[in-house]
Amino acid sequence: SARTRTQALCQSVGAMAATSATPFCVHACAAAALACLLAVLPVPVVLLAAAVWVFATCHFVEAHGHRVMIRTAWSNDVRLANGSMLLMFPQYVVSDKNQFGPWRSRGQLPLVGQVLEVDVPEVLVMVEQGLYCLKVNTKVVGCVQDCTVESLIQNPISIEHRIHDVIASTLRSAVHDKSLEEALVDIQRLFSKDIAGISALIAVPAFQVTQLLLDPNASISAADAATRQALDIIVQRKQEKARGSVLEASMETEEQKVKLRRIALQISREELMLQQETYGQEGAALIEAAKHAKTLYLFAGPGAGGAMTHPAGWLQAER
Repeated sequence: SARTRTQALCQSVGAMAATSATPFCVHACAAAALACLLAVLPVPVVLLAAAVWVFATCHFVEAHGHRVMIRTAWSNDVRLANGSMLLMFPQYVVSDKNQFGPWRSRGQLPLVGQVLEVDVPEVLVMVEQGLYCLKVNTKVVGCVQDCTVESLIQNPISIEHRIHDVIASTLRSAVHDKSLEEALVDIQRLFSKDIAGISALIAVPAFQVTQLLLDPNASISAADAATRQALDIIVQRKQEKARGSVLEASMETEEQKVKLRRIALQISREELMLQQETYGQEGAALIEAAKHAKTLYLFAGPGAGGAMTHPAGWLQAER
């Protein structure tokens, strides 16, 4: 009969699942219980109960672009997986972020080989032996590495705070004894030339740093009022130095003009002395007057008549 065939099918499924993992064992027990109910309940009722059990204990998981941690209730079985999968009770997806280790602050586990940008919290750097304090905004780019669940649990410090601590320690040891102006230069140099040295200190089992950068959307700034005033003084000194350089350049230009003017006057004086020796003092005076008249004529144009305002007058004066 139909009841006998259904009962035999449930018993065979239960026997096969009993030899599998824990979820199958649980469902095998459920199948055996339903098979027993077939003896006392109608087949539609038993099928409805089976459907309710399946919908209550099985769920479909979509994990694309990230991984999920899957645990099994009543045991220590745990694994990392990604993609589409069907989970059956007592398996479940872990939602406790504290078990994600370095990725606890991100809320999910990234895929292996995925390139991520990690925004590091502001780093406070003391300079001039603690007299002033600077704020440095940084970020890192790196590749996600494969790791086990045990390594995630054993490294609960978030990756942002781990990188922050390493960068802060490196910068503080490098510029603690430097002046404020020297510290600004050294910080830029460290991030442009010593990237490999800092990256080697960032030992995170699930992440390999490939780039260490100053945040392009923020600059190195003062962390307190005293540092801000000191930076303003440095800026004012730089501006005064720039104004002094411009003034020196303009003075040099004026000196060059004066020298050229002196040379021109010396040439004119020598030319006048030569004319006096050639034509005498009165003849040289007439020649100079003719030159001035010629200049006036060229600038003013033809005006009232006169020997000194017409080309014929120039020739007469030269003779």
